Amino acid sequence: MARETDHEKFVRLKRALQSFQSARLGQTYKDLMNDPQYDKIGHFFFEKLYAPEDFSFRDTSIKKLHQLLRGKVYSGIISAVSKVIELHELSDLLDNRMVEQMMAMGIGEDMDMEQYQTVYRSLDNYNERLYQIGLGAEVTQVFYKLSKKWVVAVSLNTVRTAAHLIGMGKIIDFIYEGYAGFRAIKNIDFFIATVDKREHAWHEQLWSTDSPLSGASIKSTQ
Repeated sequence: MARETDHEKFVRLKRALQSFQSARLGQTYKDLMNDPQYDKIGHFFFEKLYAPEDFSFRDTSIKKLHQLLRGKVYSGIISAVSKVIELHELSDLLDNRMVEQMMAMGIGEDMDMEQYQTVYRSLDNYNERLYQIGLGAEVTQVFYKLSKKWVVAVSLNTVRTAAHLIGMGKIIDFIYEGYAGFRAIKNIDFFIATVDKREHAWHEQLWSTDSPLSGASIKSTQ
């Protein structure tokens, strides 16, 4: 049997890390995802934006799409795409650092919460994590505002067919799904405030040396 390369190990651990983080999100926001008014947006936010998968093909497509859309669609869509790119790149960078540290510490796919907390704190990027949380809220707000403009639907429908023809249909569908999900919500304030509060609490718990975590989530307080 061929020996696993460092790259193969890195990819395997990264998928395990992202699955771990996805499971935590699912537990922390179980109430929001089960709330009928947040059904579509919950799926988009917690499973599409932060799904445990390799985002490289999506990021590449977004960058190409960003170039192709400029001057052809409502400018707000370009701004939203830029924010999504920034969020994906930052999240991917932070995940890569986590995996590198896991490898250095000899932590495998069966990582538990105590090990996750140790890796998280050891990277000493407190402010970067706070920025990531804030950026996630900003992306959510940007999509919500776009969903209230009829010109966005017209723009997306205009480029949708062309995007599929040049192999970038999936990313347009991704943006359209976000648009449709947010459009169904009358007020996004509670959703954003709840996620912001819980993510900051989660971050502080991970950073604290006095409150070791034993489960996959923090208590889901409103």
